[in-house]
Amino acid sequence: MFVKNHAIKSVALAALFAVPSFAATAYINQIGYRPGDFKELALVDANGNVDFVNAAGQVVLSVTPKAASYWDASGQNVQLVDFSKLSEAGKYSIKVNGNVLRSDLVVKSQTYEDIVKASIKWFYYQRASMALESQYADKWARAAGHTNATAELHNSTGASGTIQSSKGWYDAGDYGRYIVNSGITTYTLLSLYEHFPQYFNTLKWNIPAEGSLPDLLAEIKYNLDWMLTMQASDGGVYHKLTSLGFPGDVMPAQDNSKLYVIGKSTAGTFDFAAVMAMASRIYKPFDASYASTCLNAAKKAFAWGQQHPNQNYLANPSDVSTGAYENDNPNDEKVLAGTELYITTGDASYKQSGSSEYVSYWGDVMGLATYEKATHQSQFGGDANEAKQKILGTADNFVNRAEKGFGVVMAKDDFVWGSNSAAANQGVWLLHAYYLTGEQKYYKAAVKALDYLLGKNPLDMSFVTGYGTKSPKMPHHRPSTSDNIEDPIPGMLVGGPQPGGEDVGSAAEWKCADYRTGQAATAYTDQRCSYATNEVAINWNAPLAYLAGAIEAINAGHAPEFAAAGVAKNDTPASSSSVASSSSAVPSSSSSVPQSSSSVVPASSSSSIAGPDMSSSSANVESSSSQGTNAIHAPIESRIVRSQQPRFRFDGHSLFIEKNGKRFDLNGHRVK
Repeated sequence: MFVKNHAIKSVALAALFAVPSFAATAYINQIGYRPGDFKELALVDANGNVDFVNAAGQVVLSVTPKAASYWDASGQNVQLVDFSKLSEAGKYSIKVNGNVLRSDLVVKSQTYEDIVKASIKWFYYQRASMALESQYADKWARAAGHTNATAELHNSTGASGTIQSSKGWYDAGDYGRYIVNSGITTYTLLSLYEHFPQYFNTLKWNIPAEGSLPDLLAEIKYNLDWMLTMQASDGGVYHKLTSLGFPGDVMPAQDNSKLYVIGKSTAGTFDFAAVMAMASRIYKPFDASYASTCLNAAKKAFAWGQQHPNQNYLANPSDVSTGAYENDNPNDEKVLAGTELYITTGDASYKQSGSSEYVSYWGDVMGLATYEKATHQSQFGGDANEAKQKILGTADNFVNRAEKGFGVVMAKDDFVWGSNSAAANQGVWLLHAYYLTGEQKYYKAAVKALDYLLGKNPLDMSFVTGYGTKSPKMPHHRPSTSDNIEDPIPGMLVGGPQPGGEDVGSAAEWKCADYRTGQAATAYTDQRCSYATNEVAINWNAPLAYLAGAIEAINAGHAPEFAAAGVAKNDTPASSSSVASSSSAVPSSSSSVPQSSSSVVPASSSSSIAGPDMSSSSANVESSSSQGTNAIHAPIESRIVRSQQPRFRFDGHSLFIEKNGKRFDLNGHRVK
């Protein structure tokens, strides 16, 4: 419900952050920890050793926390507790000075397998043009939406008439389909398969079969099929397939707005070329004809992009208000496309120079090209060495960050629109550093990134719907809002905290009461109105799937073929004696607390930048609640720019670009 006045707001905030008389709080990965793996929790307002109590009431480990350090993202002094010696599978309580802080600590093997499956299966729930049957979708079964494949070519395409375009994934909480965002999303999922094919050849999560394809490739193909329909005969690729405005708060089958193919862009075309080149080599063992189709499409798209280097999508046409995904510099997309085509074909004419020390987001994919160059030494030679050094330099900074505060990679400036995807992508970056070196500090910092997303954060919540002791219940996601099902669709990573407050406003405008706390890492609300913190998006779920999926595959004994020796691990449950043999283990009496051992936090990893930023506009939704008077219907958001370096910022009602401490208008002119 919306807050009506300041007094109620104060009471609500007090209730939200209320603590018992014993105020200590332990923040953990709510999904669990691997028996033989690094384990860490964050502790606030505690004084004393941390005791870990098993189901029999025995204190089996006691640890002295690390000295507190201040985390400016949440305004808290935090102690980190390394409890890696707790290696017996089971469920534990956490105590300080005899007070139980929580009783939901889990140690188990195959820790993240369910998260991996759910985060990828969510793409099935986002399928357009297909009915979701109960045998696959369970209680979230629904009728097909957007089944009319005929879409009109908007005059912004420079053409007229119609095309046939169906399938694909809905982009986020709305029903648009966008080539640019599909690009980085599909790339991330393709790379997950390419790095761990043996693991994903057998992992299944109950989706409709697509021939003999593994489930991951079957899901990806559903979106590739749509992307292929968006290529014009000249090789250029249309920018997006949407209605002229965002739909109301309705199920897909009830959205009967006319669909338009809108724009044609250089960046989108190069994104398409990169994905299709990559897909062609991955699908070739399964379907050579389909692989050939993808490769031919990639080549045509790359040629068109070279011939039209500056056909940029800079703003929506005047009659269009759906997500824009603007881009005025498609060079990074060109580098990625040329890199993928060179890897796939061996044709050196596609080879491009350039790499980056920055984590990618949809508007800057140079980091993806950096991954590819660093992991293909024989093809890229000196460029590969340069790319590797950039990955390691950023990763080392990340490791250092994760030694302090909440023990996570996130810095205060990373709490931008879609901050959770920044955390996930930082974890993916760290894993690439681990692949290249085999150094455990990078792996541990990557695990910490996942810990943050699954509960080790100042909001004490898992940001994945349906998973964890506390998780989002009211994401900004039209199917989850309008399906009359209490539980949201599982496996969705919400955008996460960020202090911009773009969705703060009056209830009459379908906006949220002010949920900002003054701290970047707690500026979040689990309400449907919050498209700025609680929406979901395919490009946010993909790095979550990669991060959790790669960690599971590594611990199942797999590693990318280019990886350094020792990257693969062996996830074997520990014996019941494993804790008792450690120096900080406790004898059988639950009342005896030993002289504690010092928690040693491994020297870990790396450096980087902030994640995606995004500006947004909203309009009224003229629909009534289908879930009663307390349901809050989602506002209509504009998915415009989620940026990183440079960042988009607001000053009053003005939008500007900030880079290196300087401000520029949207035409690139210096304003401050």
